[in-house]
Amino acid sequence: MRLLQPIALAALAAFTGPAAAADCEPRNPDGIAAGDELIAWIQTAVHEFIPIEDSWSEGFDRAFSTELVATFNATMYNFGSLRGLFGAFHPRILERYAGTFTHGYFSAIGVPHATNRGGNVYLTGWEGGYIGGDVNNVYNATQGSFGVIEEQEDCSLKIVEWRESSNLATTG
Repeated sequence: MRLLQPIALAALAAFTGPAAAADCEPRNPDGIAAGDELIAWIQTAVHEFIPIEDSWSEGFDRAFSTELVATFNATMYNFGSLRGLFGAFHPRILERYAGTFTHGYFSAIGVPHATNRGGNVYLTGWEGGYIGGDVNNVYNATQGSFGVIEEQEDCSLKIVEWRESSNLATTG
């Protein structure tokens, strides 16, 4: 029976997420409101790290954990390699869309951890703009993302897992 106790505790921890640091703001006890807070956090973070503004790298560093595990379409990334990919996207997007590139959401779901302000997020949306800035030549694409957000010891939130798929062409 003693062997089952650690297994049960590990299963409970995996389901509820890690405990919050002792001095962090407690999770909103209203699960729906806590999910809405996660959605607001991730939408702000995405807007800050999507590589369409010159300040994208600061947003990237704020949002992602250095222990990041990520995929973009079928390719695996870590913090440094995903940052490098976004860095390569930035000038290409600026050049191709002449500053008109933007993005938005079809849906956003936040599923909070039971014990802290982290949780899982699911996003579907669109992105695109006018090719060469020409309003008669619009190109839009769809995308979906899944993220795991963890509350850190300093009480900040960081994305520790990120899965993104997009049908946006990055060439041509």
